[in-house]
Amino acid sequence: MMRRLGATVWVDLRRQVTEGFWLVALVVALLLAAVLRAVDVEWAVWWPVVLLADLTITAFYFAAAHVLMQRVEGTLNAQAVSPLRPHEYLASLVVSLAVLSLVEMSVLVLVGCGRRLNWFAYLAAAAVAAALYVLYGFIAVSKYPSISRFLLPSGLWTAVFAVPMLPLFGAPSGWWLWLHPLHPVVVLIQVAFGWLAAWWAVPALIVAVIWVLIGFKVASARFQRFLVGDQV
Repeated sequence: MMRRLGATVWVDLRRQVTEGFWLVALVVALLLAAVLRAVDVEWAVWWPVVLLADLTITAFYFAAAHVLMQRVEGTLNAQAVSPLRPHEYLASLVVSLAVLSLVEMSVLVLVGCGRRLNWFAYLAAAAVAAALYVLYGFIAVSKYPSISRFLLPSGLWTAVFAVPMLPLFGAPSGWWLWLHPLHPVVVLIQVAFGWLAAWWAVPALIVAVIWVLIGFKVASARFQRFLVGDQV
């Protein structure tokens, strides 16, 4: 299994480089970093917005584009008769785009912020956010035959993703935020920048792992329907 997974991750990474995913991600990171350095704002407070907004493109939409390209080519249909299992395909997609996201987020914080922070919490937040965005990107795109038909409905997904950031804009907060998959990411970022005590990383990681496992379960079920062409 590990050999199949490793080979698939390598193929996915090469494809993402060839298709320009890495170039787009790094250009976006550098441009955004330039903006952050030019604007006199306490970005440590707003970094959850920066990270999640950026990963909406480089994880959620990149995952959707990756899947749709494979669908058009017939690669996904070929998975039905290959040894690669659905969870292995999804794990490869998550790992390959998470690697891209971690590199991009590291460039972004080093160039745009240039400050010391809790790197464990920060990279954990980026990895968890990337995994969730990729899985939900797959779930969201699985019933659409083309990117053009997916783009408009995808706005609803991105709006739902923004809920944990509402307290940053003055909306009331509370325990109910922990019911949102991306709230642990916000907590981890606040730990990374020193806005919350380090011990908050423990419950955040536990809840994040639970949401990632739920995402894998739902995405695997959608994968089975996607292969047989069952439009829902």
